[in-house]
Amino acid sequence: MRYKVTLAYDGRNYAGFQSQTNALAIQDIVEDAIKRVFGEKIRIIMSSRTDAGVHALGQVFHFDSDKEKDEGKLKFSLNSLLPDDIHVTDVKKVSRDFHARYSVKKKTYEYLINIGEYDVFLKGRAYQCFYKLDVDLMKEGAKLFLGEHDFTSFNTSSLKEYPNQVRKITEFSITRKKDLLKIRVTSSGFLRNMVRIMVGTLIDLGRGKKSLEDVKEMLDHPNKSTRRYNADPNGLYLVKIFY
Repeated sequence: MRYKVTLAYDGRNYAGFQSQTNALAIQDIVEDAIKRVFGEKIRIIMSSRTDAGVHALGQVFHFDSDKEKDEGKLKFSLNSLLPDDIHVTDVKKVSRDFHARYSVKKKTYEYLINIGEYDVFLKGRAYQCFYKLDVDLMKEGAKLFLGEHDFTSFNTSSLKEYPNQVRKITEFSITRKKDLLKIRVTSSGFLRNMVRIMVGTLIDLGRGKKSLEDVKEMLDHPNKSTRRYNADPNGLYLVKIFY
């Protein structure tokens, strides 16, 4: 059987999703719970690696087992073993041709920025910005990212590993509710730290440290050595993965 699992988590207490040799990752916690339910060590295949401090509303992974479990009971069993900052929201049996990573059509991320007074209830859940931001100018900057571009200047994936760094962004919006900015980005594919660097660039734009022309230059003349700001991971959420 192949199981598709959707997971939500608060990433503050973990060194990212993927297992590491010297730190606790969400994958370790999840695989331990699966082992206790199935009585065997099972490796999961994730849709997306999230960094330390990054959160998820809709992370997806799959795994295989010869043992068949009821979907609802499996969801309950896993949640009974997981800590309260990691929660399974859905379990489905899927065909063997489903792959959590390679079957992805597009992904949506959101980034939260508090532009008001420091909010203790948003600690670790949003970027607490102490600078005055020109939100209208940031919205203009966000439009520049729409469509297909070479995002070499906006990620930390090596050109050796990913020589083609052209990606297509289909949604890039900024909405404001009181003092909370929500930046929403959808694409068929993202490179490492791509969302955080785009957001960091918009923050620099809103602060007056960059101009619209500077952002255009980064897009028109891709360069890994371009100075860029990688926004704090705590404001980033993997919201939904589309298959």
